[in-house]
Amino acid sequence: MDLFNSRKVPGRAGSVKAWVIEGLGLNDSDLVTVAQLACHEPDCPPIETLISVHDIDGSRRDWRIHKSIADITKTDVLKNISNEIGT
Repeated sequence: MDLFNSRKVPGRAGSVKAWVIEGLGLNDSDLVTVAQLACHEPDCPPIETLISVHDIDGSRRDWRIHKSIADITKTDVLKNISNEIGT
């Protein structure tokens, strides 16, 4: 299995990734990463999920959702990327 070229990832992170790919109409040259992060700094949410799209030209777009990966819904993803998809 080639992990670098795989568009399908199992589990909830895979669902989040698929929603981003679908919502933005990405192609095979775009890389989507999904990571759950914990923050211990003041005024920082305790858990957040970072979604990043790395384009072939080297640019990167990031979105942060203040929920765990397990709690994120398709609506959360589409709402956060909506400025990119024109809704």
